[in-house]
Amino acid sequence: MSTFQDARGFALRTANEAAADTCRCGIEGYNYWRTDAMAALGRAMEADDQFALPKLATAWILHLARSAAYVSKVDGLVEDAEACLQPGDRREQALAAALREAAAGNAIGAATVLEGWLDRQPTDLFALRLVQFELFWSGRARWMQDILERASSAWHGDMPGYGMYLSCRAFANEEAGDYAAAEHFGREAVERAPTDPWGAHAVAHVLVMQGRIDDGIEWLEGLCQNWDDVNQIKHHLWWHLSLFLLERGEHERILQLLTSRIRNPDSPLVKAVPDATIDLQNVASILMRLELRGVDVGDAWESIGSVCAGRIHNHANAFSNAHDMMVLAATGRDAQAQELLRSMREFAGSGGGSLRGSFASAGIAICEAILAHRREDHAGVVDTLMPVRHDLSLVGGSHAQRDIFYQILLDSAHRAGRSDLVAIFLRDVSRIGFGHVTGRTLYRDLKEVA
Repeated sequence: MSTFQDARGFALRTANEAAADTCRCGIEGYNYWRTDAMAALGRAMEADDQFALPKLATAWILHLARSAAYVSKVDGLVEDAEACLQPGDRREQALAAALREAAAGNAIGAATVLEGWLDRQPTDLFALRLVQFELFWSGRARWMQDILERASSAWHGDMPGYGMYLSCRAFANEEAGDYAAAEHFGREAVERAPTDPWGAHAVAHVLVMQGRIDDGIEWLEGLCQNWDDVNQIKHHLWWHLSLFLLERGEHERILQLLTSRIRNPDSPLVKAVPDATIDLQNVASILMRLELRGVDVGDAWESIGSVCAGRIHNHANAFSNAHDMMVLAATGRDAQAQELLRSMREFAGSGGGSLRGSFASAGIAICEAILAHRREDHAGVVDTLMPVRHDLSLVGGSHAQRDIFYQILLDSAHRAGRSDLVAIFLRDVSRIGFGHVTGRTLYRDLKEVA
């Protein structure tokens, strides 16, 4: 068994140099959001079927897609990888142990294992990226920030991957509410690499949270030409631009971006993965935001109606199921909406772990409220969503993404004649970290009529 190294000196234990090279390329591809990551890891596995690391990396990437469609594939890769683990390779051991927890629906256990490894090796960018997403989808922003900040003393400016570390650090700080640090690190990352989508994304989050609409449009429009070679994150960046355009009332441009940039059905990425959860979330949430502002979106919901109808038993992520419910309710698929709720309740009661807990604590209530809103049962929305409004982070997603649930709640409070609650809910939105709340569309209008 030979030992090669990646750019930061971590061991690649394989007898095959080609396997080491392509594994290195695949993991770096994932770290930098490139579309070639999975293909490179596939070549590494073909070059050496006893090389555990590319199997673990592939399984992790599939797991992070947050879709039950990949469960069997992940389980198979984990089993194959465990048969190849090198006893002395602590990195492989940690990645495998964390993945077992994550695949079982225990993101908190997975993050704890990864945190232990990162305490020893804080410059493992791959592990930092993994723990960031396990904690992000568990609503543990402060924990995420703590891990990224503790790693900072080990990183320096001439180290390979430093720019992407800054991007991860920026996003962790943004979600934890330290907007000044987040913007500083994110802008530095993009200065180092203008093609860095995660740094651009972190700064976009800061700008939307602070209500800096013109700055947000200028920032994203100035960088959008750099996103051609990255994966579905570019669709999400166009979604972020739409959030700013929404505040300007540029509804027609948003509808155009929906089919040209956010989810173009003719694009290679969408054709390759038509049910990518991030794409579905982007489309559903922007359509919901438009409708809440009185915009007629025509038949735009139907573009993903059949896809979401096929996900009613896919409970890899409560946040995604909430967006599935938006689509099912909007397209009149009542039977599938009811089955989604039934299946979610069954899943939540079938065991433990942080994933099932996210459904029980808030995910099911959110979906019930979304369906009630579509049925114009606004008192029902308030009764269902109000008690869990401080637990919304447990379903995962960012503050900017989860804001749609507050928009639904506030809209229903107004329509149900509960003006006494509107001011309370607006304070909640401010407490979460949104600036200039009553100057934003929808919130501004609701405050004026309350």
